[in-house]
Amino acid sequence: MPVVQFAIIIDGIQDISGVEQESICVRSVDADLQPKEEFLGIYQVSSTTGQNIAKMACDVMTRLQLPLSQLRGQTYDGAANMAGRLPGVQAILRKEQPLAVYCHCGPHCVNLITQAACGASPLVRDAMGLVHELGGFFNQSGKFKLIFQNITKSEHGSTFTSLKPLCPTRWTVRTPAIRSVLKQYESVLMALEEMASCSSPETSAKANGLHGTFLKGNTVLGLLMAEDLMGDLECLNTSLQLRKQTVSGMLEAVDHVKTSMQVKRTEEHFDVLFSKATAVATKLDLQPIQIPHVRKPTKRYTGI
Repeated sequence: MPVVQFAIIIDGIQDISGVEQESICVRSVDADLQPKEEFLGIYQVSSTTGQNIAKMACDVMTRLQLPLSQLRGQTYDGAANMAGRLPGVQAILRKEQPLAVYCHCGPHCVNLITQAACGASPLVRDAMGLVHELGGFFNQSGKFKLIFQNITKSEHGSTFTSLKPLCPTRWTVRTPAIRSVLKQYESVLMALEEMASCSSPETSAKANGLHGTFLKGNTVLGLLMAEDLMGDLECLNTSLQLRKQTVSGMLEAVDHVKTSMQVKRTEEHFDVLFSKATAVATKLDLQPIQIPHVRKPTKRYTGI
């Protein structure tokens, strides 16, 4: 029986009760150099230290007759317990098998890039914060859900998409939530207005605050910019997670996204988004988009 060289992928998850578990996959190539990925299982750990997770990984490989001597790669996120130079899982396994090269998880890198890119623009950052706040507000009560559902169905017929809070860690799966708000923007305004008039003082104040913010044209522009930015990054993230993905395929996907991003950074592309946001603001009678005032740098920084 031929010995297969392989790489290991470990990622931490929590079940519904909050118990920490580790999912393990292995990747290898067949005789035709086609990549294969196999899911080994989900394993509970008593603690998430690098030493403990490394011991668990070795136990799993031993039970499944995967010799550590054939381990050639490790892929985890960038947390200290996984990627740390001394206490991380990758360092502990490389002491036993120096050929097991560590590589930071590609989709996790895209997630970090998305987080940084969205945070660089106050307009996008604030708009996404509003989507998260709106989803949490609508889902805190069955009554609120019903109000929004009834208004949406009366406006759009049978078409209805529930609003949900954004996942706090997975930035590359936020596009559907943003699109849901944009698609049902008028219904969101009507639902917030009704909630503000028929709820408790605390809830009414919250609904009024959200309603006032969603009446601003800048909110629409921020949502359109977020959707435009995250759409490409979400596609890239999905591509990197394909079971048969290769390094060359990953690099090609990254090049496609880089080219697309360069186009999106042009004045012409932004003008298209701005015109679209202006049209929505005019149609829904929202406040005009406010152009931020460009502050002149102080003499301390310019020397002039």
